[in-house]
Amino acid sequence: MENYYDILEVSEKASNEVIEKAYKVLVKKYHPDLQQPQNKSKAEEMMKKINEAYDVLTDPEKRAEYDEMLKRKRQEEIDNQKNSYIRNEYEQQNNYETTSEQIKDYTNENQSNYEEYRRKLQEQLDREAYERQVRNEKYEQKYRQKMQEQLNQEYQNAYYNYLRSLGYKIKEKWTWKKTLILLEVIVILAVAITALWFFPPTNKLLVAFYESNPIIKWLVDAVVMLAQAIWTSIYSLFTNPPKI
Repeated sequence: MENYYDILEVSEKASNEVIEKAYKVLVKKYHPDLQQPQNKSKAEEMMKKINEAYDVLTDPEKRAEYDEMLKRKRQEEIDNQKNSYIRNEYEQQNNYETTSEQIKDYTNENQSNYEEYRRKLQEQLDREAYERQVRNEKYEQKYRQKMQEQLNQEYQNAYYNYLRSLGYKIKEKWTWKKTLILLEVIVILAVAITALWFFPPTNKLLVAFYESNPIIKWLVDAVVMLAQAIWTSIYSLFTNPPKI
């Protein structure tokens, strides 16, 4: 049974702050203006559900009434499954239409079977509720971590801007993440230049640019020589391994 907590992807014990954050994330995800034309109708329907769930769960009185209704529905589900179980068991053994009195008598005689069934059903419901809560807690933890990193970054940027306004020069720490970004840019540029080099029209332009600029020519020659030296060293290492 889909409920408002499932729609907002939060646990039933979630605080208003968590619900508020989850709502903002889902609005960005399902806003119709951000969807492809073929997905707009589904997004609009989802936004209606999200807004309805948010309206109820952020109002203390409405949320209390809704929680009570969920509790009643779950109890009704248990009772309905109980009656269905008893009816099926009775009809399988007696093979004819049952009456409420017959079901009542049969229930009294088979109370232990019902209690065992109810225990298993309750265990299943508890397990599903626990798994849902674990998923929601993991989602909330990742979301809080992401928000904290974003806040830290914004605070750091604001602090650096303040120091720059006072005339200080800021030397930011070089990180592994920046190294990866730099390597990605270098690889992309290398692939783009290689593609342009093998394309005849651009090949002529690159050759002309290379020959008419001494500094560029010197840099390219240095890079080519360095690459050749590295390749020669690696090749000789594998073709003539050192003797031990």
